[in-house]
Amino acid sequence: MELDEKIFSRYLQDNIGVFRIYSWQSPSFTYGFSQNAQEEIDLPRYAVKGVQVVKRMTGGGILFHDNEITYSFACGKDDLGEPEGVFVSYRNVCQFLMRFYKSLGLIPEFALQEKNFKKRSFAHQLCSASREKYDIVIGGRKIGGNAQKRKRQAIFQHGSIPLSIDWNFVRGYVKSLPPDIQSSVTSLQEELKEITPRGILEKKLIDSFAETFGINFIEEEEFIYETCLAQ
Repeated sequence: MELDEKIFSRYLQDNIGVFRIYSWQSPSFTYGFSQNAQEEIDLPRYAVKGVQVVKRMTGGGILFHDNEITYSFACGKDDLGEPEGVFVSYRNVCQFLMRFYKSLGLIPEFALQEKNFKKRSFAHQLCSASREKYDIVIGGRKIGGNAQKRKRQAIFQHGSIPLSIDWNFVRGYVKSLPPDIQSSVTSLQEELKEITPRGILEKKLIDSFAETFGINFIEEEEFIYETCLAQ
């Protein structure tokens, strides 16, 4: 999370956009900058079991990270086709995720498009359990989560694409996990007949971002600058 923050700070200095894909060394939880983690999660148990818990610089609820593809990007409004002085919503910014899911043969839509959205719309301390306008759903079930931070003409966003979710594990740590969470949340493992290798999924995600916003990428082998700052 600190590396994400340093990438955003770097963008504010040099205006060079960065798209990052990463994974987690062990099951972890992140929580929004305005949340009180002690109210929602069993911190003493985390410490004993070695599960990582960390605050994000973005808002939103608690998010479980394990077997997933996690992404982040820092760029300017103009990189995403957002006119100066005009705020374009998640609907536009997240089109690259819609393209990604479609490339897998899935049919994603925004929660707002569901016929019963008003009845199913609600906030929750756990990101996966909430349902907001521009959450992405597949077959009526939410997939992944995204959070954003803006400063002047700069945009930072990070989010997750779950390959699978171990709800029994999550249930042991999150105090307010709804008992029917599996009926409203999904993962790629549940939606695809055969799970696509991670490397291919990551390549599809990169291509989807590039095609959506007309961007050419230059790969950085190591984040030396940011990694040193995040030590």
